[in-house]
Amino acid sequence: MATKLEFIGTLPIFANLSEAARAAVAAVATEYSFKPNAVIAYQRDVANSLYIVKEGRLFAKGLDASGRAREGLTRYYEPGQSFNDLWLFVPGVHPATVKGSTGARGTSAPDDEGRLLIIPGPAFHKLLEEYPIIIDQLAPRDDGETHYGLSDAAWQEARKMKLRRQVRASSAAALMPEERLEFFARRSVWLLVGRLAMPVVLVLAAVIILVLMPTNTGLQRALKVGGPLALTLTGLVWFFLRVIDWRGDYFVITNRHMTHHEFDLRHFRIRLVKIPIGQVQTVEVLKPTFLANLFNFGTARVTTAAAAGKVLFDFIDQPGRVKDVLERLLGQYRAVESAQTQALMRQSIEKHFGVDSPLKLADAGGPAPARARPRPVGFFARLGRRYGWRVEDGNTITYRKSLFILFKRIAWPALVLTVVAGLSVLALYLDVTPWIVVLAAVAFGFGDLLWLIWQAEDWRNDVFQVTDRFVVDIDRAPFGFGESRKQAPISNIQNVNATRPGFLATLFNFGFVSIDTAGAAADIVFEYVPNPEVIQSDIFQRLDEFRQQQRVREGSARREEYALLIDVYRQAMEQQRIPQRTPPGYTEGESNQQAP
Repeated sequence: MATKLEFIGTLPIFANLSEAARAAVAAVATEYSFKPNAVIAYQRDVANSLYIVKEGRLFAKGLDASGRAREGLTRYYEPGQSFNDLWLFVPGVHPATVKGSTGARGTSAPDDEGRLLIIPGPAFHKLLEEYPIIIDQLAPRDDGETHYGLSDAAWQEARKMKLRRQVRASSAAALMPEERLEFFARRSVWLLVGRLAMPVVLVLAAVIILVLMPTNTGLQRALKVGGPLALTLTGLVWFFLRVIDWRGDYFVITNRHMTHHEFDLRHFRIRLVKIPIGQVQTVEVLKPTFLANLFNFGTARVTTAAAAGKVLFDFIDQPGRVKDVLERLLGQYRAVESAQTQALMRQSIEKHFGVDSPLKLADAGGPAPARARPRPVGFFARLGRRYGWRVEDGNTITYRKSLFILFKRIAWPALVLTVVAGLSVLALYLDVTPWIVVLAAVAFGFGDLLWLIWQAEDWRNDVFQVTDRFVVDIDRAPFGFGESRKQAPISNIQNVNATRPGFLATLFNFGFVSIDTAGAAADIVFEYVPNPEVIQSDIFQRLDEFRQQQRVREGSARREEYALLIDVYRQAMEQQRIPQRTPPGYTEGESNQQAP
């Protein structure tokens, strides 16, 4: 029997991959065995994996609302065939129920066993993040008979992974590991052209003065040189500032969030607004002028359920794309959410009745992988955990204020300590100072050192935390002299904004993360934290995970009640305690007449 690696090497979809890339794919693939008639996937369940038949056969059958087989959705999957590589990138819904059919087509022996490889989409995403070169190796190609690489639809989504990396490199948009870039735009070039009109006019004025101004007098000659020079420098500086301001404003839509990054050049301030896709309610496209319609630019106004209210994608080219993308993503979001509810309900009922899973982990063969010995924590690792700006420990992420704030706090005590130490050494060397003065200087220096240590510990003890349940602001005095704590449940978070409020904040990459909460809990602000966009993304990640778990918890009780109800009904039917009921819409006489 071929190993996973050997089998993956025979598949057309992975034919372009290098040996190392195939090994990486094999590492994220799981091999299962299945029996005849075992249900591999139910229609309308969540589909977020690639399924590949290794041995045996699968049979798929999709039904419409009336229970009839849907055309094009009834088929067999033979060894080496797969479905659906698009699900590696875009979660969807199974269009058909897939069962094991390991015998000859249309037949199955009860003891036959098939094998199936499943590659989960999230694991494949992580793989492409670590080894982006694999994306190019998955490009589709045909030799006239066989199609190699991804399907065209999946390839279009895979290319978004490369665009995602480019956006991350050129912007402050911190994307989550499973976020798929769907839309990226800056404000219209026509808006930039309008804003560059005055700088261009200044440069043209300089050219006109240089060409037309006479040079009969010394003043005229001075003006002919100085005037164009001043106008040109002013125009060029103004020009480049306008371009920088334009490039600093952009809009991003992913499968999880929509983001508005605004750079205020006047105050040198950056604000990042991020809204979950699930909170989008309506999208309105506005092109209010003749020129806007002529050149197809305008505003997409998005109404949300978040505290931010309305989000404007203003002055962008083709604003209708925002509406199309958001409506498509909302459709996918709602379909997947409904599919998750169905799957969880089925799992609860199967758990209640003790139904075994149709898929069994197949024996991979070979020796078990050796367990890696835990590495000892070195000095620098311990130092990083003690003073690092972001420390992840289990379900808790701890953040500290920027090192810029630390250096600012210890600057004066460090300077004073340096001066005192230098003067003391100089005085001892020259032997011009009484010992009493030296001792006083040493005492003063020791006090200043304590001041420096106090400031450093005060910085280290002031932390912000994000757990799986709370966001926490902890303000501790050094050496146990007091503590104040403010926290808010994850469930109360309505919106999270990130800002870098000035030149120094932008230069040294620190800022504020404002967390808007509902209810009695006060809003929380993470102050002077490094990489505020990353922290914003972390909070949204925990919020998404919490809401998913909350849906599972809230639905679990209802699904358990449904399972108990089914159980009670089955028992009552077995005991013939439930009488035949008259169908609705019929009288007793009509019902009796129709009985056989």
